[in-house]
Amino acid sequence: MSMNRREVLAVTGLGLVGGGLGGAFLPSAASAATGRVPVDGYGPLKPAGKELALPAGFSYRTFGAAGTRMSDGLPTPRCHDGQAVFPAGRDRFRLIRNHEIDSDIPNISLKSLGRINAYDRAAPAGCTSSLYDLSAGRLLESFLVLNGTLSNCSGAATPWGSWLSCEETTEGVGAGFEKPHGYVFEIPSTARGPVEPVPLKAMGRFEHETAPIDPRTGIVYMTEDNGDPGDGFYRFIPRKPGHLAAGGRLQMLAVTGDKEYDTAIGQRVGEVLDAHWVDIDEPDPSDAEDNPGSVYSQGRAKGGCRFLGLEGSAWSDGGVTFVASEAGDAENGQVWRYVPTGHAAGKLQLLFESPNPKTLNQPDTVAVSPGGTILLAEDGDGEDEAGGDNWLRVLTPAGTIANLAKVIAPLDLHYWNPEDFPEPGPTGASELAGAAFTPDGRHLFINVQYPGVTCVITGPFSGR
Repeated sequence: MSMNRREVLAVTGLGLVGGGLGGAFLPSAASAATGRVPVDGYGPLKPAGKELALPAGFSYRTFGAAGTRMSDGLPTPRCHDGQAVFPAGRDRFRLIRNHEIDSDIPNISLKSLGRINAYDRAAPAGCTSSLYDLSAGRLLESFLVLNGTLSNCSGAATPWGSWLSCEETTEGVGAGFEKPHGYVFEIPSTARGPVEPVPLKAMGRFEHETAPIDPRTGIVYMTEDNGDPGDGFYRFIPRKPGHLAAGGRLQMLAVTGDKEYDTAIGQRVGEVLDAHWVDIDEPDPSDAEDNPGSVYSQGRAKGGCRFLGLEGSAWSDGGVTFVASEAGDAENGQVWRYVPTGHAAGKLQLLFESPNPKTLNQPDTVAVSPGGTILLAEDGDGEDEAGGDNWLRVLTPAGTIANLAKVIAPLDLHYWNPEDFPEPGPTGASELAGAAFTPDGRHLFINVQYPGVTCVITGPFSGR
């Protein structure tokens, strides 16, 4: 370990490089969460509906349940995942939502939805658009906007008003599909039907998760969730900012001074690492289907650092906050932050590492409110064979964890994992996905992924 390349911040709280996130928390959330077990920072949680338990003062409505008829006559797809919220008039918001459907999930294909502008007629996933009226508390319209993609997990909103939808698979013709997968697709928030799907191949063919953008430079930061042999943290420098289809350069993050750096174990919370970027020579490698880690291996060979289970990320306050869901000495997850300090360099800092599953169990979705609140949605033991709970939690300025919501809707593991449970099996709690705030920070759109419904949570997120 090159100790001369690092420093441990001797400051109060998270000591975030490049400025602070936080300050928009209840005082009790930071002061009471002194132990390792999370506290109910906003107060005790109670069922607020059949899907979620929330603190007093919070409430929610639902819309867009899987199977309900959309405005275009098609059934709402299942497996609600990443999404973005776009203002669309007084108290109205346009929601572009991913549906993470793959070839292994039974009975929920989009294949019957028609083939208008389908990227791949054999692929079952895509995106929908919904217009929701907050004041009326109802859905006004919904329809399909991306068709024929695969395992659309998460993505990000762009500063110019579109949604980047990311495929979390590199399957292709070898798996029976018409075309290769593992790409990013762009959907304008103004789309009125299925867009012409264009895979942004220069942004890489790998198991994509998220793709937030620095609004100042137009650089896209991307996470990868492949697992074995490891995952990279990437950036895409567009040739023409705001026009991703025009191409650009793909790079992977490296820790300066250590060409074999592994972030998965042996890290110290608060430590700041000098970082730089290495080029990916072949962002669309021909062997990606058989070797999903092909892009990662290129970067690793040049000194790129290894992460494990990179999932959600969000751009805020001049940097990217992202999670490594399976990393850490206890394998329960880490929260990282990267802040660019120049065109070719930056600082990488570990904000939090979970010591046990009761504190934080494999964080997945990341959202940052307009006031700086960091939300972490779990994808942990709620979907394991033994069942369990999945929570929506807050990373406080004190570097501890506080509860905000709990999933109570049962997940039928027999239905979703028929090969593992040939007979009726146990139930667990579905994960939450796609957390996205309205610009005023008063409303949070979030999905209960299985079978699929969108919730709009309203409450004093910034305190009382």
